[in-house]
Parts: sequence; structure tokens; C-alpha cells
Amino acid sequence: MGDEAAVALASAAPLEDEAQARRERTLALWITNVSHMSNHFQNQMVSVLYPVMMAELGFNYAQLGLLVAIRSTLQSGAQVIYGFLAPFMRRPMLLFFGNVVLTLGTLLSGLSNSFAMLVGARTVAAVGSSAQHPVGSSMLAGYFPDKKATVLSLNTGLASIGSLIAPLAMALLLNFMGWRQIFLVIAPISAVIAMTYLALRSRIGGVTLTGSKRDKLKAGGASYLRAIKNRNILVLSLVFMVGAAGRGDGVNATFLAPHFMNDLLLSTAIVGVALAALQIGSIGGPLGFGWLADKISHRTVMQVSLVLSAIFSVLVARAGADPVVLIPLVVLYGAAVTSRNPLTQALVADALSDEDRDAAFSLYYFIGFISTPLWSLITGGLMQVAGFETAFTVLAASYVVGVVILFFLDEPKRVARPA
Repeated sequence: MGDEAAVALASAAPLEDEAQARRERTLALWITNVSHMSNHFQNQMVSVLYPVMMAELGFNYAQLGLLVAIRSTLQSGAQVIYGFLAPFMRRPMLLFFGNVVLTLGTLLSGLSNSFAMLVGARTVAAVGSSAQHPVGSSMLAGYFPDKKATVLSLNTGLASIGSLIAPLAMALLLNFMGWRQIFLVIAPISAVIAMTYLALRSRIGGVTLTGSKRDKLKAGGASYLRAIKNRNILVLSLVFMVGAAGRGDGVNATFLAPHFMNDLLLSTAIVGVALAALQIGSIGGPLGFGWLADKISHRTVMQVSLVLSAIFSVLVARAGADPVVLIPLVVLYGAAVTSRNPLTQALVADALSDEDRDAAFSLYYFIGFISTPLWSLITGGLMQVAGFETAFTVLAASYVVGVVILFFLDEPKRVARPA
């Protein structure tokens, strides 16, 4: 009887461990998705507020490009820092501190009464939000090693729901309050998410490195060195760098709303619908292209998405003010320009071992985002001097360059799984 009880206990232990691991994966998946959604909501909401802030604070397109360039430069640098901190601190704590800083930056944005103060406030918010991509993506890739593309596509798609809601919410809130009050009302969202990460800090995040600080620093440096030497990491980072739009709060979030309002003279309500349409495409595009890539080839599907990005960039650049034509084009444009993100993230996760994953994602996002200031300055300058059509035609050419760079990718061989 004792032997039977021992056997029963031994067989129950793996089941209990498996259930606990499943609960941990589920917690990590949903807090990361909610956090990413909030991050995108707060980045995208500013796109509707920019025209109002431009009028009140008195800055133009070129200065708007400068604002985004400054904040993007510091955001890129912060992403490298978060990668270095990963060996010293559990990932939920990194995301806790990131959301605390984001809360502070959002509050300061609402208190800004000059262009210089706004630049500083948005920079603080950017440094806080920069933890989400490298740390969140690395954590999810570790929990779902056999479903990286699917889970990262889900993470991107759900984040786009935040971007979808943001312009509609801002168009509604502007009828009841000013842009400063909106920032103050939204800031507590990040504070709540920060507290959630703090509460879950011992339950999710995976295994952290053990040993002395010197050993951790040495191991972190070695991880970055291996990532820098990896050909696929550099190729994917360069593709991300040359593709001007389709990234968080890049040129889409910065310049589309001012163009729709100031150039096409569309109402705030129609602009909100148009930006929501952009996010509808951003939800369906990554999921559809991700599924197709798993069936065919990640590289080939990424190249197709870049070609479509170029085509729809030109079509949006030449579209007039008729919402019946403009809004469907914006949906297709959003689907194309955002589709490559989860595909590249999955390939980044596959390029190196788990111990180098934080360094790989930090390097990928740092190189990819470091060009955002340049694209912001180029786009803002071209819009100021030559207009929106010229600016977005130049952006279209950037995607064609990405297609060429992808030919240098060593795509991992597909492994047939048993039925």
C-alpha cells in the first residue's frame, strides 16, 4: 500500500509542476500583452494630440520631427541599457521600473507649457516605454519556445488594439477636456500596470543569472559580443532600420494626423476613424502574414510585405480627402507596414540561445530604432519643404532597400514536425 502511495505521489508531482508552469506562462503572456497594449495606446494617442499641441505651443512640422528625433535617440539608447540590466534584475522588475518612468513622463507631458518642456517630458516617457519591446519580447520567447511566431504575433496584434482605441478615445475626449488634462487622466494606467508587475515579480520572469556582479557583467558582455557577431541579428536589425514606418510611434504616429488635419482639412472625428483604420490593418496584418510565413518562408513573406509597404505608401501619399477612398487605403497600408515586426522578432529569438536572448533583442531594437530620429527629421523636413506626397514617396523607397537586404539573411531550415 505504501509503494502504491509513493507511485501516486511521484506521478502527481510532474502534473502539478506542469500546471504551475502553465499558470506562470499564462500570467506572463497576459500581463505582457496588457502592458504592451497600454504602451501602444499612450504612444498612439499623442498622434491625435500633436495638431492641438502644435497650435497652442506654436511649433511646426520640422520642430515636430526634431521632438521625435530627440526622444527616439534616448529611447534607443535606453533599450541597450535594459538589455545590460537583465542579468542583474528579474524581467518583471525591469518592466515595473519602465512603467513607473512612463507614468512620470506622461504626467510631465500634461504639465508642459512650452515646446522645450514638452520635448523633455516626452523623452522621459520614451525612456520608460523602451523597456517593453526588448524585455517583453525576450520573456515571451522564453516561455513559448515552440510558438514564438504565433505568440509574438499575438503580442503585436493585441498591442495594436491599444493603438486602435487611442485615436478614437482622443477624438472623443477632446470634446470634453484639453490635451493637458488628457495626459493627467491617462498617466495612472501605467502606474497600475507597474504595481501589477511588482506584485508578480516572484511568479514570472524565468530564471535569472546567479553569481557575483562581476560574473554577471562578464556574462552580459559576452552575450552582446555573440549577438553583434551574429549575421542574422545584424541583417534583421538593418531591415528594421531602413524601413521608415511601421514601428511604434515612428512617422505614422507623428505625421499622419497633422497631414489629415492640416493638409486634407479633415475633421477630428474623421482623423480619429482614419487612425483607427490604420490600427485595424495593424492587427490583422501581422497575424495573417505570420500564419502565411509559417506555411511558406519567413524571409519570402517579409519581402512581400515590404513590397506591399512601398506600394501602399505611394498610394496613401497620393490619396485625397475622400474618406471612402482614404480609409480603406489606410487599412491596407497599416497591414503591410506592421506585418514584418513579429516575423523578425521570431527570427531574432531563433538566431541565438536563450542565454543571449536579452542581448539579441536589445541590440536588434537599438539598431532598428536608432534610425528613427533620422527618419523623423527627414520626413518632417520634406513635409515642411516639399509636402506629404514627396515625404512618403521617399519612405516607400526605404522598403525596397529592405527587400534587398533580406537576401543576405540565412534563414533557418524548416524542421518537419511529426503529425
